[in-house]
Amino acid sequence: MHRHITKASPFPFRIAHAGLVAIIIRVRCKSRHQAGADMDENLRVEIDGLRFREIPPAKYVQAFNIPPACNGAELKGKQKIITLFTILEAGEHVLNLIPDPAATIDGIDVRELQHHDVDLVWEEVAEDGDRRSWHTFVLIDLPLVYFSAEVSIQKRLRDSDDVKIIVDGSIKKSSVSGKFSFWRLVGSLLPWTAKGIIGSIKKATVEFHEQLDSGIHYIEFHADRMPFLHRTVFSIRHPEREAGARAINLIQTYKQLILFAGQEFHVDPAIVGGVIYQEQATNVNFVDTLTDSIGGLLHLNTSIGIGQIRVNTARDLENIYPQLYPDKDTVHAVEDTFIRVERLKDPYTNIRYVAVKLHFSDARWKEKGFDISGKPEILGTLYNIEDVSNPIEPHANPQTNEFGAGVARHYQEMKRLLGL
Repeated sequence: MHRHITKASPFPFRIAHAGLVAIIIRVRCKSRHQAGADMDENLRVEIDGLRFREIPPAKYVQAFNIPPACNGAELKGKQKIITLFTILEAGEHVLNLIPDPAATIDGIDVRELQHHDVDLVWEEVAEDGDRRSWHTFVLIDLPLVYFSAEVSIQKRLRDSDDVKIIVDGSIKKSSVSGKFSFWRLVGSLLPWTAKGIIGSIKKATVEFHEQLDSGIHYIEFHADRMPFLHRTVFSIRHPEREAGARAINLIQTYKQLILFAGQEFHVDPAIVGGVIYQEQATNVNFVDTLTDSIGGLLHLNTSIGIGQIRVNTARDLENIYPQLYPDKDTVHAVEDTFIRVERLKDPYTNIRYVAVKLHFSDARWKEKGFDISGKPEILGTLYNIEDVSNPIEPHANPQTNEFGAGVARHYQEMKRLLGL
């Protein structure tokens, strides 16, 4: 496949067996000078309607100036490789390629993996060029405890091979001080084998132990000159194996998103955090669930993401709160359920649905003369049991279930974790 595109171009594909999938996209974008145009070429991608954005989310959404996108001003016609890791159900899915105003697709490769430890063999050299993005790996609602890369670099006349590695915006610095500190592998530091003519080659394996829980994560490799990538290994496992500790980590990781969602939908962020905590702390089988999902032994749960939002609940909330899904009327050549599943994997989106479901209950009860906004035990119970399509009639004596009691019990701790 080699295709120049000037408009949004869907790439439909079929998954034979549910499980972990790698989607490898090879793209090149030209600068405005190369293209002879008024603007640089750019490209972004979507998978089943899931849009990527900056990490962490900022006030203004970035669509093209992010790791899983391509920018012609940076690439200057060189190839960039974007690899998406996600768990998909068997059936039809769509990768959408969105240029601005144009881009060239060199190839797309969809691989069904179904294993925790993903070993990808590349055996290819970067195209010769100045410092630019080379590979971006995107984990979608997946954790990561370890990754490694086997890379060769060479000392060259005037400018040597270098490799920079970035995880969720944080540069993996080298032990070298000064101008090379931001480059993990530095070819200039290698010796000459024939002085000034032939530089030595070093093959190295760089390893990183991470503590990334389920979410959207970007792992970037930037290249200077022509480093050679042999293979990459990713261990997609949970860093925490105890549900309560994991729940606390998730609240701390997504603190800012919880605060934003509470403010946007006028609900107490400590209650938003409380229901997320309760969903995750009681999910004692999360390790086995990930294993079964990756291996295709379990269909995607109808409850998705950090807030365990049910797909049908998301659909019903969208009908009441259209701001949850402003592009809902966009035609997608894929089943609606798959679109909702993929969108709910984004923590930013998922937490907004959590806040909206709380607002749905709070507003209805307030309308009937019952103010439950300061009652985490009642809001937590309603979050747990209330069906948006068939809601509970507000009344004077609501009861608390075990889930709601847990939300109330951890309310003060959530306030502390959120800095309230």
